[in-house]
This record gives sequence, C-alpha cells and structure tokens, in this order.
Amino acid sequence: MRIIVKLTTCSILCGGIILAATQNLHASEMKVASARSHELTVSIVNNSGRFVAGGNAFCVVFTSTANAEPFSVKDVAVEFAQQVGRIQERPARAQIAAGDTGRFCGKVDLGTQYYQPAFYYVFIHYTDVDGKRRKSRLSLSVRA
Repeated sequence: MRIIVKLTTCSILCGGIILAATQNLHASEMKVASARSHELTVSIVNNSGRFVAGGNAFCVVFTSTANAEPFSVKDVAVEFAQQVGRIQERPARAQIAAGDTGRFCGKVDLGTQYYQPAFYYVFIHYTDVDGKRRKSRLSLSVRA
C-alpha cells in the first residue's frame, strides 16, 4: 500500500513538472532542438517538430532551467549554417520578431538540400538580463 501511495505522489509531481515545462509552448508546437545555456534553456519549436528544405516558420523560446518560466532576453539573432563534412557553409540569417516574453518567431529559407539528411548548426545570439552578450549552439538535421 505504501508503494502505491509513493507512485501516485510521484505521478502527480512528475505531471506538474511536465506541465510547467510546456507552458510556454503553444498547443500545436513541438520542440525541434534545445540546449541548456547558463541559467536558461533555449529551444527551437515549430508546428511539425522538424525542418524541411525550403521555407520554415519557427520560434525560439527562452525558459528558466529552474522553473520553466519564460525568460526575458533581448537583441536576439538566429543563424543557420549547414555543415558539409568538416566545412561549415556561410550562415543564413533568419528574420525574427519578438513575441511574448522569452519568445521570438520568424522564418528562414534553407534552400534546396543536396545532401540527405542535411546537417545544420543553429547559432542563437542574445543579450541576457545582465547585459552580457551570449551565444547558444543547437544542431538539427533537415530531410527533403
């Protein structure tokens, strides 16, 4: 009986943690990639959970690692650089606009893909609340 009570308590707590972690995502959004950087988590989300050749709409979401609350940053810039072997191609800069707190949405055209799958580094430049310029690097693959 005691084990069942502990499992029920864990289920309730774990469910609360999952709910808190997804509260900054909209209903139809799925996480494409994420990374922890200092006191925050930087995630790229979109409606399909993946990037494809050509145009892609996406959002960059900044959340606190401690409580999954939206984290305020400014001066956000996003670049997508294709990695071909050891060569990193010239980055494509995404056009983004600020949304809610800690949320920046935009579009990027990755063009025609000559490699299957194509591998990209995503560089997210931002200024944190202390005014320090930071960079987070994520990676993703693109299929045709």
